[in-house]
Amino acid sequence: MRRAVARARACRMGPRVNASPSPPPLSRRWLVPGVLGLMCLLHVVLGLGLLPGWMFGKYPDSARMWAAGRLSPEQGADFSPLYLLLNVVLSPGPLRLLQSLAGAVGLVAVYVLGARLVSRTAGFVAAALLAVTVPVLLYEATLEPDLLVMVFNLAALALLAAASPGFRMPSVVGAGVLLGLSGATRPTGLFILGFAALWVAREAWGDGRRRFLAPAVLLGVGFVASALPTLAVRAKVGSQLGATMSAGAVLHMGNRPEGTGLGAQPPTLLKQYEAQLRSPDRPDYAHHLYREFARADTGQALSPADAELFWVKKTLAFARWEPGSFLGLVGRKLAFFLFGPDGHDLVEVRRAEARLGAWPLVSAQVLGLLGLAGLLVALWRRERVGLVLMYLVASSALALGFYVVSRYRVAALPAWALLVGVLVSTAVQARRRPRELAVCVGLVVVACTLPVLFPFVRDVQRQFERGETNAADGVALASALAAGRHDEATRAFVRLQAAQPFTALLRNVRGVPFESPEVAAHSAALSLERFGADTPMDLFFMAELARRAGQCEQALTAARAAVGFRGVLYDTSLDPRLVAARCELARGDRPGALAEAVRSLEERGGTLDALAFAVAAAEALGDPRREEWEQELFALHDSLDARHARGSARLVWGNAAGALADAEGVLALFPDLAPTEYLRASALAALGRHEEAVRSYTVALQRTPTAAFPTGPLEQAVAARLAEAPDAWRVVALAAEHHLRAGRLELARTLYARALTLAPKDAGLARAVRELETARPSGITVPPPPVVNTAP
Repeated sequence: MRRAVARARACRMGPRVNASPSPPPLSRRWLVPGVLGLMCLLHVVLGLGLLPGWMFGKYPDSARMWAAGRLSPEQGADFSPLYLLLNVVLSPGPLRLLQSLAGAVGLVAVYVLGARLVSRTAGFVAAALLAVTVPVLLYEATLEPDLLVMVFNLAALALLAAASPGFRMPSVVGAGVLLGLSGATRPTGLFILGFAALWVAREAWGDGRRRFLAPAVLLGVGFVASALPTLAVRAKVGSQLGATMSAGAVLHMGNRPEGTGLGAQPPTLLKQYEAQLRSPDRPDYAHHLYREFARADTGQALSPADAELFWVKKTLAFARWEPGSFLGLVGRKLAFFLFGPDGHDLVEVRRAEARLGAWPLVSAQVLGLLGLAGLLVALWRRERVGLVLMYLVASSALALGFYVVSRYRVAALPAWALLVGVLVSTAVQARRRPRELAVCVGLVVVACTLPVLFPFVRDVQRQFERGETNAADGVALASALAAGRHDEATRAFVRLQAAQPFTALLRNVRGVPFESPEVAAHSAALSLERFGADTPMDLFFMAELARRAGQCEQALTAARAAVGFRGVLYDTSLDPRLVAARCELARGDRPGALAEAVRSLEERGGTLDALAFAVAAAEALGDPRREEWEQELFALHDSLDARHARGSARLVWGNAAGALADAEGVLALFPDLAPTEYLRASALAALGRHEEAVRSYTVALQRTPTAAFPTGPLEQAVAARLAEAPDAWRVVALAAEHHLRAGRLELARTLYARALTLAPKDAGLARAVRELETARPSGITVPPPPVVNTAP
């Protein structure tokens, strides 16, 4: 009976790969292994030739800390258990080579899947595509676990496909081990294990006891294989299972009101603090800071698992308070997963991708669009691709739950490649049937036009195109500043700001007049020349640059024409409505500024900066909606970020006392935050408490010497303190640093020299004087500092 069932299933699945009644000639038997071997060899040579080195040192740094006994239990929970162990056992060079060889194994596995489920043609096409797909090559050279997750999953599914419908136990056990190792490499791989067990149960349903035994063995072996590396890491460093890989923090990064759906959006304040503390002993420290922010918010010594739960609750609050915005975010994630551009969140990977641009390789976006066409063809022809669809659904569910980013999409690339194989195989078979061929071509055209129909995908693509011009300018800026060539640095910054107005948030611009209206005007003119103003995104950037240049009429016109574009940099909304609100406030139209913020919240509710702006505006204007907005602000965002954002907005609205209260409230919970210390200094300066303002300003600069803190709010306070204490060397040195950051190099040079005469043994002052001796001015007219009359 069992054999009859197996024969019936074999008939339904169609002819097997080796269904020939007589053995094929020796040359034909070696044809498939020979072609696959050649593909694998070319893939390895291509990868090692184009990207011979390894990228991203988070895991090597953590392995070094493990070996030195300095990896804390909380840090141990932030890493993939199996991948951390691999980095402990292998140095980066051999591990990079191992990943390249693993990629070759993935080519064999994807061929087996395609050949078993569809045809040899589909298998060969899928393997060939995967061999030249950019993200696969990139993440073989990147020391992150995602490439191995892809290979483990592929190899396991190939074993199951080859064993179906009989499901021999060795194949089931092998697949369980591989899927378990996938889960140990990235715990979300356990989703694939669950889906695979359901598929096995379905395929074996008519096969007596095996319909229960095979999926049970698969699950049992998979969970054991997944648990062993995790327990080994826990035994060494004591990490908590409930906080493995910071699930709550990652969930929050991908599900914030400001989010686009592509990439992570952690709080800006947290990322600034991470930059303040960055060191080799703090690899990927944002996860730890997420837990510290949760503890500061609650005032309790939360366990790592409870801290992760805090951020899960913030995500659920977003879904509850703003269901429309939340569902819109999920929809954007789906679009980005299906046919969005590559979204690399690692700087080294972006640079490596730019180097690969000269080669005729396949991008993830092209593969996804053609794969989507292949999926439509497979559904139309009712191909037996259930295992591939299961794999694709599991991968997309993870992206929808967290966020879409290129390294997370790597696991889904084989599914797209297999579906392209279905498309090509169908087209080859239909080459003499015009109707079927026309349907295939039509479905390809439909799939390839999808990005045009979704403006947010187009906007992100456009933003990436603008950002591609930044690599050389970023290097030029850093090298020019290091050499004291501030004129070249300023020109590089003008170009960077033309492509991305918020570039100062991410770079060291010490010595460049980054807040100068003249610099913003130069960047605006260059932006119009290089990128035009044809899309809402281009118009938004023009509006922001015009606002910074003090040209609010032009900014308002561009911002209103840019309505519809929304972007984000961490949690800083790239929102035309907020540009218009700030311009209306600068022109004195306070009700108009609040109205623009309200429209922003109507279009996408819950965003941190729009809520904070609305709260400060309602407070200033006596609007009764303040309480509701304030409640939502603290429900959706942690209290540190909410208070900091509200304090910044209060300062803009002229409520310096309220801003000071917010800054001091944050510092009471988290005393070392340099951005909030700077906010406190700005609020004190606005209140006329110059000595305290300068003291706080000094602390902020000492904590983060490279931060781009605007100098404008502290001009009066610095000038007043310098007039009051012209012979206090610390005050003179602070004034020198202040004017250097404002781009007044001559004045900074003079003041540093004066401070050195007052404190001749100070090594820091001597170094600053030497650095400025040969510094060349920026060439941009920078307003002189204010003259402060201290006479009674």
